[in-house]
Amino acid sequence: MAAEGSRRNRPMASVTTPGESRLSASISYILRIGKALLLGLIKTLAQRFEACFPHLASLDQLGGDSLPEEQASGEDDEPDAAQVYSLQEHMLRILQELRSNADITRMAKSISSENPLRSLAEVSEEMFATGVNWGRIVVFFYFTYEVFRESASSLFRDVMDWAMRFLRDRLALWIEQQGGWNGLLNFSPSSQ
Repeated sequence: MAAEGSRRNRPMASVTTPGESRLSASISYILRIGKALLLGLIKTLAQRFEACFPHLASLDQLGGDSLPEEQASGEDDEPDAAQVYSLQEHMLRILQELRSNADITRMAKSISSENPLRSLAEVSEEMFATGVNWGRIVVFFYFTYEVFRESASSLFRDVMDWAMRFLRDRLALWIEQQGGWNGLLNFSPSSQ
């Protein structure tokens, strides 16, 4: 947890990827934590439901690749494993509470295996049309899992790349404005 907080006190170094805007070091770190959280959440949910969806057992192929921002920055500092675990556990508790919401159930059921990326894009656009909050980010991660669950294993990389671009382009700045991922720990759906 201290690692993320100490990054806020540093000057904002920037990194550039080809064809991309400049990303601050804190945004880059937020994306690395986001990737670890997304992979962890998907793997945890897949393990819980592996008997129903055996193709999800091949998710280990997703963990090794670095994001374009990581490659360009030359930074290889890994997010703190204890922090990621704590955030992931909190996300799972939030998700447990949110999954009974009728709108979330409706949107999850709208995810199609015929064109999973388009389904994820449409659901994500609808969900964030009126703004960003922690609950919606958790649900976005859950919907990404649903797309993995519905997709052929050959699409795992494409889905992950799309989700990470959406996180970078639409959510990372908001997360940074909330003080980083640790702000999630103060969120409870029942307090909304």
